[in-house]
Amino acid sequence: MTPLPDDELASGVSEALAISAGPVPAASDDVAAMRSAYEAGRARWNEPVIDLASVTNDVLRLDRCSMGVRVYRPSSDPALPALVYLHGGGFVVGSLDSHDRIMRQLCRRSGMVVVGVDYPLSPEHRHPEAVVAVEQAVLALAEAPLAYGIDPERVSIGGDSAGAHLALAATLRLRERRPGLIRFMLLYYGLYGLRDSASRRRFADDAYGLTPAELRFYDTCYRGVGADPESAASDLLSCELAGLPPAFIGAAALDPLLDDSLALADAVARARGRAELCIYDGVLHGFLHWSRLVPTAAEALEDGARALRAALLKPPS
Repeated sequence: MTPLPDDELASGVSEALAISAGPVPAASDDVAAMRSAYEAGRARWNEPVIDLASVTNDVLRLDRCSMGVRVYRPSSDPALPALVYLHGGGFVVGSLDSHDRIMRQLCRRSGMVVVGVDYPLSPEHRHPEAVVAVEQAVLALAEAPLAYGIDPERVSIGGDSAGAHLALAATLRLRERRPGLIRFMLLYYGLYGLRDSASRRRFADDAYGLTPAELRFYDTCYRGVGADPESAASDLLSCELAGLPPAFIGAAALDPLLDDSLALADAVARARGRAELCIYDGVLHGFLHWSRLVPTAAEALEDGARALRAALLKPPS
């Protein structure tokens, strides 16, 4: 195991790692146990609860499934821009509860409605079920703006880790089905298609939070055994990226997936798109959860909220 370099970690990150340490089951163990441990590990990071104007739970009845959503409102304004947010967790773990504080922070900081989507998890639901479900959820929300108090002309999508992958994948589908519906993408430390990279070789071990075995496990759960590694299920970088909405791409400097974010920003630029890339020093994959202790996490959330405001809030008349 490669030790964490002392000069790369602030004291807050060290404390966050100590708090997060616990008996988390290995990737080869029971998935239900993994999910339970993940939820327990994130529960402390969601305290204390951030107050908002309202937080409500609802169920979307879609063609292929029903999905829970959680609607975070910063005010009673009936037509606010919206961020559809997809939690991380390797497509296998995570929930609206595990990422509650992240979504509350983005709502409060951006002044927008945040709608968390409880998409179907793998391995019970393999690709493309989650992407299709997210696509349908976005369409359903945009088609019922009064019910959710959102402006259907100002809809964005975002997520972290696997959620960032799903956000980009769903946007690619919606680009063809409903051009212009998604106005902005908020993407934190996602995986977009690299199978090998310098950042994976440098940071993929226990010390940095994601091991090669875990990355393979999550990928197999999502795509299935023997799936084509070059397929669009995992390699979004090989897709046609022209015509995508502007994006904010946030990356952790000590993350095995760092190079995925760098590659995406480069690919968007080559497709003549717009992407703001921010790399946060001294932090690891999943660091957004640590905003109580790590100033860099709060900074990254504020940077994303700022980008959302610039893209979607109407200037004063």
